[in-house]
Amino acid sequence: MKFKQKLTVRHLRLIEAVGRELSVSRSANALHTSQSAISRGLTEIEELLGARLFERTTRRITPTAVGQSLIWHAQQIMAQFDRAESDFDALSRGVGGTLTVGMMGAFSPTALVEAIKLATEQAPKLTIRIRSNFADGLIADLTSGKCDLIVTHFDVRQFGNEELLVEVLYNEQVVVVAAPGHPFTRRRMLDWADLARERWVLMPIETSTRRAVERNLLMHSQSRNPVFVEALELHYFLSLVRDAGMLTALPTALARWLDRETNMVRCLPVADELSPWAVCVARLRSNKSGSAENLFINCLKTATAQNPTPGPGAQKRKRPATSK
Repeated sequence: MKFKQKLTVRHLRLIEAVGRELSVSRSANALHTSQSAISRGLTEIEELLGARLFERTTRRITPTAVGQSLIWHAQQIMAQFDRAESDFDALSRGVGGTLTVGMMGAFSPTALVEAIKLATEQAPKLTIRIRSNFADGLIADLTSGKCDLIVTHFDVRQFGNEELLVEVLYNEQVVVVAAPGHPFTRRRMLDWADLARERWVLMPIETSTRRAVERNLLMHSQSRNPVFVEALELHYFLSLVRDAGMLTALPTALARWLDRETNMVRCLPVADELSPWAVCVARLRSNKSGSAENLFINCLKTATAQNPTPGPGAQKRKRPATSK
């Protein structure tokens, strides 16, 4: 079977729409066609492929296992078409002006640099302004018009604001770090009781990282709050970790970048790792997205796909031996 010889863009668009709507009538409305055209199109595709893609009754449509797989691939291919159209529009129209992006401080530096490089290559006239804030502040900045789009942590399942269009870029996890010479770097595994006896520097309570880590520390601390210092600026964190022997916790993408690029921290192996959360890009549904917003979102998706974030338990690269 040669898919490229059998399936057309029209077929893929139909599969994607039916897989999303799970209704002939809603699919017809989405594609601005008739219900009979949807039914004929599905029959045509199934005859071409020689497989049943959907179980259809008078009230509902249910994808088969083969149909589920083809829906996923159709969604990916159509998303690539959308990105190609956005990139073409940006290049042909010469996108310019200023795009303000609200950004959480712990977003992957590697992914951000790659996204900006891709965007400025495709739109040399575009000026990108990065505006940092906490999650609640970023949402306020977006709704007040101070930002065109934001990148931050979201629990999509609990986020009920229908005014926001939220897309997941990658799943993030928190990792505990120490200076390269800290005794914990020689341990095979640590638990939170070990960590609660140490001195810590953490971000303010408004951050997801602080709330998640401090909850675990307080649960395992015998008599005191182990957070000795609260800071926001990264250079203070690194100095306290390196020169005062403190521990801190950072999102995995940032921690691995600091480990690799600065050699100032080491990621520690901790039992009962913290649950991951989604890093998302969001924009307002009521604001018609311009070429600059679409271009940068596509660049973010490309950059995060090219630079996946390894989990805290991922195998670290070997370092050359150093003499003591």
